[in-house]
Amino acid sequence: MSVPAQTPLRIESKWYGYNNAKMEIDLAIPVNTEWLSPENLRLAVGYAADQFIKAMADAKSRHTFGCEFCGKPARENYLNIASYLHLPPKGTIWNDHPSSGPFILILVHVVCKMSGECGKEAKKLSSELAQDTGTPETHIPEKNPVDETIYPLFGSCSNCKTDETAKKTLSVCVKCKTAQYCSKDCQRADWPRHKESCKWIIGSRWYNENGGESVYKDNPDRILMSNA
Repeated sequence: MSVPAQTPLRIESKWYGYNNAKMEIDLAIPVNTEWLSPENLRLAVGYAADQFIKAMADAKSRHTFGCEFCGKPARENYLNIASYLHLPPKGTIWNDHPSSGPFILILVHVVCKMSGECGKEAKKLSSELAQDTGTPETHIPEKNPVDETIYPLFGSCSNCKTDETAKKTLSVCVKCKTAQYCSKDCQRADWPRHKESCKWIIGSRWYNENGGESVYKDNPDRILMSNA
């Protein structure tokens, strides 16, 4: 049986925290080329969302985050997913300008707890964005109704995820420059999961409250600038 041809599907994610702090993670995820045809775009978006979940442990470990709405240490998130897969190939003249090529944009609202007041604010903001931009809102990774489950802190070890590790200086994966670990043992234990998402991460950046940029992994082919 022949293996279906695959094409890298580009995802740019923007994570919004307290007082304008922001993180950006760029990914290129292989998808079946036939899914990028107009009649199959829903398949591509659904698959991309599922694969993005796999990389979230890496992104969450990269930096501590204050809740976008109250500033308390963040543990959860709420998403808007916008598909631009209808765009023509990169460089093609489209609407009198060169096309960026097809991609998916994911906006991540970083939240302390979705079951509290900040969760309500995240849903409200996400709903407004969905109406303004046509980007569906999604509660990920908690696919079940919002509950009292305690999720890992942003900035904690990508493997053991204990709160104590969020207070330490962690070791970063030398390949993706994003996933962080509290020990070599944790890094080895997480490799069966991380080895796939490690290959997908092509760019990683952090912006502090004053707009200062820290580039963890440079992506010269990024689509959107930081003010987007």
